[in-house]
Amino acid sequence: MTKLSISFVPEDIFGKQVYNFGDVNVRISLDDNFKCSGIYSFLLYNDQLMLLADAETKYDQSRRLNKSVKATLRSHLVWIPGKYFLLVRNEEDKVLRFNLTLDAEGKFISTEKPLLCPRMSDEDMLSGRLCQHKAQWKLLSRKPGTMQLKRWAINRAKLNQLNLMRSEMQKDKVELCNDLLISGKTACAIGPSVLLLLHASEIDSKHLFGHLNQFYDMSKPNPYESMTDFFSEVTPHNDFFSMVQDSMNAYTFIFSNLSALFDSSGKIIMKAIQAHWPAKNKSAIFYGTHQEVAELLEQYPSLEQNFPAENRLRLEQYTREEMIFLFFEEAKQANLELNPEAVEKVCNLITVAFERGLITHFDKFDLRDYVERSLLPRYQKNNISNLKAGTTAFLELKVLPRDIEDDFFLNQKSHYNKALEELQAMVGLTEIKRNIRALSGQMKFFQERRLLGLRTTTGATYHAILTGNPGTGKTTVAKLLGKIYHSLGLLSKGDVVYVDRRRIIGRYIGETEENMKLILKEAQGNVLFIDEAYTLYTQGDERDFGRHAVECLLDVLSRKDPDMLIIFAGYEKEMDALMSMNPGLLGRFPYKFHFPNYTAEELMQIAQKMLSADQYELTPEASDLMLLTIRNAVSNGSDEFSNARWVEQFVRNGIIPAIANRVTTSPHAIGRLAYQRIEVDDVRTATEKFNDKTLTLKRRNSIGFCA
Repeated sequence: MTKLSISFVPEDIFGKQVYNFGDVNVRISLDDNFKCSGIYSFLLYNDQLMLLADAETKYDQSRRLNKSVKATLRSHLVWIPGKYFLLVRNEEDKVLRFNLTLDAEGKFISTEKPLLCPRMSDEDMLSGRLCQHKAQWKLLSRKPGTMQLKRWAINRAKLNQLNLMRSEMQKDKVELCNDLLISGKTACAIGPSVLLLLHASEIDSKHLFGHLNQFYDMSKPNPYESMTDFFSEVTPHNDFFSMVQDSMNAYTFIFSNLSALFDSSGKIIMKAIQAHWPAKNKSAIFYGTHQEVAELLEQYPSLEQNFPAENRLRLEQYTREEMIFLFFEEAKQANLELNPEAVEKVCNLITVAFERGLITHFDKFDLRDYVERSLLPRYQKNNISNLKAGTTAFLELKVLPRDIEDDFFLNQKSHYNKALEELQAMVGLTEIKRNIRALSGQMKFFQERRLLGLRTTTGATYHAILTGNPGTGKTTVAKLLGKIYHSLGLLSKGDVVYVDRRRIIGRYIGETEENMKLILKEAQGNVLFIDEAYTLYTQGDERDFGRHAVECLLDVLSRKDPDMLIIFAGYEKEMDALMSMNPGLLGRFPYKFHFPNYTAEELMQIAQKMLSADQYELTPEASDLMLLTIRNAVSNGSDEFSNARWVEQFVRNGIIPAIANRVTTSPHAIGRLAYQRIEVDDVRTATEKFNDKTLTLKRRNSIGFCA
């Protein structure tokens, strides 16, 4: 009977740690059914089909005393307690599978008998056919979220093996479908995985990369010049030899930036694609976000017939193991090495946070952001402090447990709860806060249902209208909505992209569409905040290019789960008029939040918070005069009075210059308090300065809008 002995090198590397790095020694005693001279391959996988370590060794059966074969499997990845399996393949292409469990003490336990795997089994492919391109397969197997791609590669390996057998029997190969539709949370993570999949799956063709957003460029005399150049390589030539050569070449089109297919120019691009594909020796791979792929099939339903169900693949949410491996990859990219205690801490943090459902929406960008913005600065600060103090205990300059911030993983106040706390801390806005908490609670409820494996078909959109005068908190609330939506996995990034008519509308035909393409690309995964949206288009004016911007927006507004939140903001009266003229548009914005003007007392609170943040103090007399000044400004202000913006300018451009001038020109202003205390004369000086300058913002012309 074949027996297995497996241990780490050195055997005591785990010590007090559950997670650690190290190589693995493997030794198996061979029975007669598996014993033969030649090369033995060892491949160690985890239960997510990640090839973690492998090795090859020679065995000579003629040596009588040589009854076992051994190898050292080298790995730079952290070992995580869980399920694994070891594949051992001999020169006769027989494969043994050992099912293993790595316990918390760093010991591999095998309680089952080894399984002799049949030909054409998954294990046969994982140790054989796929390893013909081992470098690419190993990289693909470790790419996070790629389980469906790995399963597809295993099945394709079986079909390739079947075709090889047919060739050996002088039979024609069975034609295989190489057309793929691949989606993910973000498109940028898919491209490298597509290339690895093509190599590992032995799709031997010339790869042509088509970035569809480059196929139409209005700045060129021929806007479709790039598209023509792309397809010229596969357009048959007239001479006989070129036609024969072209028929022998195989091409794979790899198309990205699918959103370029959803406007008027996209229809022409799709016609060009379909003029060259499907065709003999030509296959196509379309990849993009989940939303882009869904929109592609919705706008071009005839495409579905080209993609069998098994060829529609999705990159999935990361597993705990993938997040841990990815964290160390990002740390390595930053040239950071963790000591054993730090390795233990970060693995435990990720494990606990994942099990609680706190970081299930994370991707590599979240982990990279943590390494670059939290771990690296803390590490640098702590080590500089040690060196200044003459401490020599940390001369290894490795990341220590104290450098790792617990809150990033365990305390999601830095995400969902923190955003709600920031909202609650805003002055006033009682009704806004109540409504946004209710909306956020509903989204959080749906997220928890999905984590529990419950069917959750919402199909909801969350685009919103924010109305109110300037300075009432609309942009601040938009930022918080971006943070909330990102924390819940509804937005992949969660930043805010601010635009208005000046940035959107072009001066010549086609420029508006180009502007919108750039804006929508920038806003993908983010909040698109369109200020004074009703100024985009003048109803009845055919010369206004704004209608083209509207068409681009309507494409996004009509999508389900577009990975983008569109916010229209502006004055209430104009926004109501916009919606009343366009009932269809109203249905695409299910949420409306009105921001009332601040009261004088609320504006006083805002001013006090601003001053306190910079360590200024108002004397009682100064406070009384400031409140009186704000009340007068509110009562005398027009409909366009700019609320908090007025207060900010009153403080920044009125009070602060006044105290600065008084202190720097007075010989008696000495000490810390003199530079902190705001006297009544400072407020009086600012009041006189602003007496004739009650800040208002001009309201732009009210103009119509067509949807």
